[in-house]
Amino acid sequence: MTTAPARQRPVADRRLPDSLRAPAIARRWVERTFRRWNPDSGDEAAALLGELTSELVTNAIMHAIPAERGRRALAIRMIADGEGVRVEVHDPDPALPTMRVPDRAAESGRGLFLVDAQAARWGAVRRPDGRGKHVWFSLPCASAPPASPESPDEGESPMSVALPHDVHGTGPHRVIALHGWFGDRTQWRGLHPYLDGDAFTYAFPDYRGYGDARDLTGDYTLAEIAGDVIALADKLGWDTFSLIGHSMGGTVMQRVMLDAPGRVRKLVGISPVPACGVPFDEESWALFAGAAARPADRRAIIDFTTGSRMPSRWLDRMVAASVGNSDPAAFRAYLDAWARTDYHREVIGNPTPALIIAGAHDPALSPDVMRRTWLEWYPNAELTVLADAGHYAVEETPLALISHIEGFLR
Repeated sequence: MTTAPARQRPVADRRLPDSLRAPAIARRWVERTFRRWNPDSGDEAAALLGELTSELVTNAIMHAIPAERGRRALAIRMIADGEGVRVEVHDPDPALPTMRVPDRAAESGRGLFLVDAQAARWGAVRRPDGRGKHVWFSLPCASAPPASPESPDEGESPMSVALPHDVHGTGPHRVIALHGWFGDRTQWRGLHPYLDGDAFTYAFPDYRGYGDARDLTGDYTLAEIAGDVIALADKLGWDTFSLIGHSMGGTVMQRVMLDAPGRVRKLVGISPVPACGVPFDEESWALFAGAAARPADRRAIIDFTTGSRMPSRWLDRMVAASVGNSDPAAFRAYLDAWARTDYHREVIGNPTPALIIAGAHDPALSPDVMRRTWLEWYPNAELTVLADAGHYAVEETPLALISHIEGFLR
């Protein structure tokens, strides 16, 4: 008689932003992961796992001391076997937490008390190198291993990934350039010969659903892109860096700045979407929403946002590149992300130096829109208007664009 090999325990990891959004992100992810591992389970076990995870992450956000440069690397790990589920919350502070009985009238201080009361077991362990700890709990809920524990379900994004990217230059000032809704990282390649590679090192990533990451699935949110960009910076070994963002990339770079505090040196927005999103009337929304399936709608948008002044062959080439470089489902989902995500209250008063570049012929994200948003919210922001550009300065006026960008970054 032969013995069947033991099945691998399912394990899932996810990075978390150093942000007050982290507990909610962790809760949702743990609940989704548990339901994926246990499709026949009820909601009660998933909800308890999510609640206790949220308490531990909140404790880390409120009390863990940053390791360096004012930033904290936070992550969670979820491990399951036939007897239960264990959740670990990792933070960079080696100080172990202490449980106290909370004041009934207090609004906080109940986290570990609740974990102790509801978990089967819990504990805290320092890393052997002294660089942080993990706090964990376990619950005796059933967890059948999935068929492929190391491969998430379609649409899942268990942790951030270092995106496919180009690197240009070897200079000491590191810069990550984020493409727009219609682009991918190839939109920047026409600039490469004219960039100062002695002063700067540029990284140009593709988002999930675009370019070489076209088949990489996810939630297609600003927070997800931001996590992936931070993971790329970590992979490159870049503790600090500046960000360039075109259009949708403009709102992405602000999310990166907020989720990686202390790491972003400067911001450069090229016709950048502000942190409040973009309002649409019903007709305009129908046009933009239809662009995922209809190339003619993409052409109409590009023509409109460049002031209806560009050659027909150029419009055709832009549309063909856009259709060829993006997954339609991701393209459509990102519209909701950049147009309907409003987090502008988080950026008001942020001191990060910012250069905002607007095209005089862009009626959508015009210089006036930049003045009413970016320049109102960022005290160290300045505006440059390119007289011969619309929404696509990277294509329309590349040399003038580089001159302004590198002049500001220096």
